[in-house]
Amino acid sequence: MLLAALLAATGAPPQSGFDAAAATILADPRLAGSVVAAEIYDLDAQRPLYALNAQRLMESDSTTKLVTEGTTLGLLGPSFTWTTPVYRTGPVDASGTLHGDLVLVASGDPNLSQRIQPDGTLAFENEDHSYDGTVVPGDPLAVLRDLAQQVARAGIREIDGRVIVDTSLFPDQGPEGGTGFIVSSIVVNDNAVDVTIAPGAKPGQAATIAVSPATPYVTFVNRVTTGAPKSDATVTFTSDVADATGRRTVTIAGSQPAGPSALDAYAVPDPKLYAQDAFSLALRAAGVAVRAPQTSNSYDPQAAAASFVASNLVARHVSLPLAEEVRITLKVSQNLHAALMPLMWGVYAAKARSDVLKAGFARERAFLQAAGLNLSGAVQADGEGGFAFFSPDFMVHYLAFARTQAWYPALFRGLPVMGVDGTLADIQTDAPARGKVFAKTGTGGGDDLLNGGNLVTKGLAGYLTTARGRHLAFAFYIGPFKGPHGEDTEHVAGQILGALANAAYVNL
Repeated sequence: MLLAALLAATGAPPQSGFDAAAATILADPRLAGSVVAAEIYDLDAQRPLYALNAQRLMESDSTTKLVTEGTTLGLLGPSFTWTTPVYRTGPVDASGTLHGDLVLVASGDPNLSQRIQPDGTLAFENEDHSYDGTVVPGDPLAVLRDLAQQVARAGIREIDGRVIVDTSLFPDQGPEGGTGFIVSSIVVNDNAVDVTIAPGAKPGQAATIAVSPATPYVTFVNRVTTGAPKSDATVTFTSDVADATGRRTVTIAGSQPAGPSALDAYAVPDPKLYAQDAFSLALRAAGVAVRAPQTSNSYDPQAAAASFVASNLVARHVSLPLAEEVRITLKVSQNLHAALMPLMWGVYAAKARSDVLKAGFARERAFLQAAGLNLSGAVQADGEGGFAFFSPDFMVHYLAFARTQAWYPALFRGLPVMGVDGTLADIQTDAPARGKVFAKTGTGGGDDLLNGGNLVTKGLAGYLTTARGRHLAFAFYIGPFKGPHGEDTEHVAGQILGALANAAYVNL
C-alpha cells in the first residue's frame, strides 16, 4: 500500500488496520489537490506509529493555541490571576464629590464580561459570539457594574473629573488575525457589541435588531430586511462613522432570511473609549454622577501613576485563575484571548515595558528550547494562529512534552471533546471514538471569488486513548481544500480529520 510504503520510509512500523482505514479516508477524490500531513505518536513507547509528510510545515491555524496556552500555563502558572484596579487621582470631599479623575487600570484580563459564573467557572457556548455564534447569557457589563458598586460603597457620589481607562500596559495591537477583534489591554465583552437580528414574518418586511451591551459608544441604524427562507444572509455593517469625540454611528443593512434570529458581532474599533463609556454607564446606574462627555485626550498615564497607591484604591476586580481562561480559549477557540497571551508573556513573565510582543516571544522560544523541542518545525507570529505553521512532528513532540508537565491537567481540561463540546461538538457524533478524543481544531481559508466557492485549511491535534489502551498524541492537517458555494467546507474537512482520529482509536 502507498501509506505502508510511506510508513516504512519514515521508520514507523506499519499498522495494517489503521493503514487500511486511513487509506480509505484519504482516497476521497476531493483531497486530490490538497496536502495531508499527519503524525501519530505513542506516548508510552515514545515513538511514532504513523507519519505522513510529518516534517512539512503546515498552516496550523487555531491548533496554534495548544502551544500558546501551554506556554502561558508554563510561564505564568495555572493559578495566575489578573487584577484590574480602580483608583482616584484626587480627594473626595464630605459630600462625596471626587475632585479628580477615576481611573480603571487595564491589566489584560480577557474576561471582563458575563462569562464569570457563581460556581467559579467561566461559561461558554460551543460556537462563540466572536464567530457570530451564540452569546453567553447574562449581563456583559457585569464586572464593570460590580466595580461601579464598589466605587459607590467607597463613598464617591459624584466625579468632577473624568472616567478614564488606562491602557498603558501595552499599545493596542490592531485586529487579531482570525476574527478581527482589537487586541488591547482592556477587554470588555471580548471587545464586541452583540447585534442580534430578528427577521420579520414575511420576506420584504423590516427586521429588528437588539444590541448588547447598549452604550453611548456606538449607535446602530437598522436597514435590514427579511429575505426568503433559506436564502443567503447578506447582512453587513455598511457604514461606520466616528464623530469628533470618537463615538460611532454604524449602519447595518442587507437581508436576513426568514426563520431564526442571527447574531452579528460588531468589532469595537476603540476598546478604551468603549470601556470608558460602558464604565460611566455602570457608574451612573450605581448612583455615581459622571460628567459627560468623557474624554481621555489629555490624560498622562505617567503623571496619573503617582496616584496609584493603596490609599487611593476604590475598587478592584480579581479574575478567576488562568486555568479557567485556558479552558475557555481552547473549548471555543477564542482568538482574541489567545492573541493576548504573547503580550502577557512579555508583561508578566519578561516584565517588559516596551517591545512587549517581542519580549514575550523571546520567553516562549526559551521555554520551548528548554523543553528540548526542535523549533525548525515551528513558525509563530501571534497567539491565535493567524500566521503560524507547525509540522505534525513538532506538534506531537510538543504534546508529549506537555503531558509531562504539572500544568498539563489545565491544558487537557480545556480541550474540546470530539462529538461532545466546543469546536468538536458536531464532529463524528456517532463514531466509536465519540467522547474519547480530546483535541484542538484549526480552521483557515476564505472565499474563492474566481469559482464562486470557498477554500479552507484544517487541523486537528491532541490526545486519545485507543480502544486497546494505547495513549497517543496526534496531529493531522489538510492543506488547501476546495468547496462549492453553499457548502460548509470547514465541516467537511473537520469530519475527514475526525474520521482519522476515530480510525486511530479503533485500530491502534
